[in-house]
Amino acid sequence: MYGADDFLPVLTYVIAQCDMLELDTEIEYMMELLDPSLLHGEGGYYLTSAYGALSLIKNFQEEQAARLLSSEARDTLRQWHKRRTTNRTIPSVDDFQNYLRVAFQEVNSGCTGKTLLVRPYITTEDVCQLCAEKFKVEDPEEYSLFLFVDETWQQLAEDTYPQKIKAELHSRPQPHIFHFVYKRIKSDPYGVIFQNGDDLTPS
Repeated sequence: MYGADDFLPVLTYVIAQCDMLELDTEIEYMMELLDPSLLHGEGGYYLTSAYGALSLIKNFQEEQAARLLSSEARDTLRQWHKRRTTNRTIPSVDDFQNYLRVAFQEVNSGCTGKTLLVRPYITTEDVCQLCAEKFKVEDPEEYSLFLFVDETWQQLAEDTYPQKIKAELHSRPQPHIFHFVYKRIKSDPYGVIFQNGDDLTPS
């Protein structure tokens, strides 16, 4: 039976044999751009293991091989983990990138989603126009942007700012699972994609 102490040497050997020159850059991108909530558990373990393996390869010296990671690499990992997983009230990189994930719900075709470029000053009315174009909606006047949070639906007013709403939800001490959904203003209740939510759309 092999344990975690055996994994890093094997991973280092595999990465060295693969000769993936772009892997170093990709790992650095992931370490800085992934949402902190994704850095816990198994995903964070494998990401830090890959970083450690690359550190060993780049700074390999035979007499130090038995010591595995150098103290400098360990300090770097600890500082990175502390910076990315504490003070969650500070907006993440995702919040600064002006992207908004919007789900599109149709009664007959189910639900799809797209990531849209939405600046902080873009209103809900503008986002609805963008959604109508991206999702190829023929009757956009019958659709609106909704926020699903805390198991409730809320239709967003045209003069609100989705990015500011997202930033406010991210800044709350207790994490909230929320979704922006572009759907019909008057929808079939059986078509609601979140079964536990109450459709607050006016009838």
